[in-house]
Amino acid sequence: MHHRLLLGSTALVSAGILFANATPAEAQGIEVTLGGYTEFGAKGATDDTLQNGDGDRGYTFFMDNEVHIQATGVSDTGLTYGSYAEIELTSGDANNQDAFVDEVNLFFSGGFGRIELGRQDGAEDLMLAGGEDAQAGTGGVDGDAANLGTIIDLNLSDTTKATYFTPRVGGFQLGASYTPDTGDDGGRDGPGFDTQHYNVVSGGANWVGAFGGVDLTLSAVGVWGDAEDAQDDDRKDYAVGGLIGLGGLSFGATWGQKTDFNEGDWAHLGLEYSFGNAGASVGYTYNDVDAQDDTQHIFVVSGNVGLAPGLTLKGDVSYNTEDPFADDGADGQDDTIAGVLTVQLDY
Repeated sequence: MHHRLLLGSTALVSAGILFANATPAEAQGIEVTLGGYTEFGAKGATDDTLQNGDGDRGYTFFMDNEVHIQATGVSDTGLTYGSYAEIELTSGDANNQDAFVDEVNLFFSGGFGRIELGRQDGAEDLMLAGGEDAQAGTGGVDGDAANLGTIIDLNLSDTTKATYFTPRVGGFQLGASYTPDTGDDGGRDGPGFDTQHYNVVSGGANWVGAFGGVDLTLSAVGVWGDAEDAQDDDRKDYAVGGLIGLGGLSFGATWGQKTDFNEGDWAHLGLEYSFGNAGASVGYTYNDVDAQDDTQHIFVVSGNVGLAPGLTLKGDVSYNTEDPFADDGADGQDDTIAGVLTVQLDY
């Protein structure tokens, strides 16, 4: 759920694997690391939020599985280069696929910074730090509870793009992404993507520092894009956020605004405390979408505890004052309570 706060490769557990069947020239200097997770959970909610049809009992089991593969090499000149792939293994997505590539990219890094090319989150997502980062459990306000819907943010998702990040100097770092077409999935229209904008530029800046024992991150991001049709609105979106850490305690806040396309404002607040192999948090989300008559307030309490190396028990309980997925027989919206409990193995 969480976007990556500080840039670097997604954490993988090295398996120490080399290309066994490759020629020496192909395998030399290239290391492949394998990782991922398997999660089994149970979720329940009031007012048919699960949307399982007329036979909805208000609860269900679910699974989430991913495999991460990264190949990394270092040239004689000190250039680090490689590829990252994230493969979803599921019982079927919206297109009835049992397995599909969720993210895949090429990356290059060195003294010049870092370049990422492919289907990956952009600078608008990776550089923003805030309330959604100070959450425990399955992700709190950005977690797996059934009545959360999709967290409102500026993320362009995994549309095919080119991204550049500067080196971090004095705590500051800049980043920018370019997406030719937000509906493009590697040369094809991607299901579920925003297909209404082109020449989309996103960017951001953040600063990471410490004062005494207090860690501080400040960030600001934006997205700008042209509408493909004259009757649609351009994208002009902005967000700011901050994260404060003191020992095992962290507090984050995010505020954002969409000024043209899907106009509205939102805010995320998070307070998390980590102790040993466990953590607990409270979260709050405020959504005010201009196209809807009501504002939405979501409160989440979350927790997690490590049961064994790589094995974690996680849970969230959430209350939504205006759940657009609920069915109260009138306007399709109602207040709902939902809960989720999962066990996850990371490897």
